Amino acid sequence: MERVGSSPTLGTLIFYMKSLDLHKKRYEEAKILVSTFIENNIDNLPVEIITGNSVDMRKIVLDIVNKHNLSANPRTFYNLGALKIDNKS
Repeated sequence: MERVGSSPTLGTLIFYMKSLDLHKKRYEEAKILVSTFIENNIDNLPVEIITGNSVDMRKIVLDIVNKHNLSANPRTFYNLGALKIDNKS
């Protein structure tokens, strides 16, 4: 889990986001892991899925996210290999 939400001027707001790291996973294994991870955490969004720089891995995650009618955005704009999965706004 990753610590999120610290601000020196606004005080500290901390919550932990569950994370799934797909590094060194095969595509078929990733499909199962992502589906299971999302289904198990659907009531605990947002979550983070780390795809790394693989375009194919990112597509697998985005296809599953869309199937669940969720949104996926880069966790940060300087690291596009981590996606924050959340409900559509």
